[in-house]
Amino acid sequence: MPVKSYTTRPLTPGVYGPLPTFFDDEQEIDFVSYKKHLLLPVCMGSLGEASHLTPEERISIIKFIRLTLDQEGMQNRAIVAGVGGSSTRESIRFARDAAEAGADAGMVILPAYYAASLNADPEQVIQYYVDICAASPIPILLYNFPANSAGQDMSSDIIEEIMRRAPNLCGVKLTCPGSLCKLLRINSSVQNDPSLTSSRSHSFPFLFLDGLIADLTPWMTSGGHGTVSGIPNFAPAAGVRLFQLCTEKSKRGKLSGEEENELRMIQDTLSRADVLAVPGGVRAMKYALHKMHGYSLAPRRPLLPLGDEEGEKYMRVFKPMLDLEGSLEKRVLGEI
Repeated sequence: MPVKSYTTRPLTPGVYGPLPTFFDDEQEIDFVSYKKHLLLPVCMGSLGEASHLTPEERISIIKFIRLTLDQEGMQNRAIVAGVGGSSTRESIRFARDAAEAGADAGMVILPAYYAASLNADPEQVIQYYVDICAASPIPILLYNFPANSAGQDMSSDIIEEIMRRAPNLCGVKLTCPGSLCKLLRINSSVQNDPSLTSSRSHSFPFLFLDGLIADLTPWMTSGGHGTVSGIPNFAPAAGVRLFQLCTEKSKRGKLSGEEENELRMIQDTLSRADVLAVPGGVRAMKYALHKMHGYSLAPRRPLLPLGDEEGEKYMRVFKPMLDLEGSLEKRVLGEI
């Protein structure tokens, strides 16, 4: 079956905020809260509870995001949709549905159910991405996140082989132990063989994205291009400012003393919040956003909302980050 062609918006280096999916008291999608929350480059990943959504709901959310962004004058804002499914066939279907709904790229995590069988032969993992990329009408990001894929952790060698054999792969997102080391090894291979990233079927540069804002500074100085982090859902201005400073440091080699102090302060503040936010996952994020903006704090069952005692522990740790955000919000977000 021929792959239908779509004109997609390019993905660029930056801070990508994985949007939560808000639900009302009846467990239906709360589009009112969704519209209020749309910020920054848009990415629907594990924090968006994609595995809890029906195919029809995934499509409706992508269409709603595209319409909302266009109405707000952000027609150039790209949408990355989580399109990983339980099988190659399902992931291809999700990718095609996402493209038809208005997504510009898809992000694919390894399926968890047959993790042991997949791990028994790395060729299966490689072929999974090769097949999806070949059949997807939009570029695909590889998403390596062992915590959400039954412990499956792709090595840099496996990722490089997928890059060689899948020209429609547009980048990788690494949320895994040793992610920085993997980035260094892959970048070294790219230096020796530029075709690893230059021979792409899309026009924009291949992206190496971190899955944690906690180590964005070393990530950027090691050849990375940005992050997909839940932290910008709470502190978009602080996340953008950190990325700006990291970019300047990479370009100029060093920052002024004042800029270096600001970078360290922001990185430290966001890192402390990120360390707690990651294990808290979508439940902690929704609790915090409920306290901050009044959104529904309910994930989709079987997940249950955090109770106040546990939730307030997160809020106490998040307070320095939220104070920082308040000091940066007008200055930084006014520039983008």
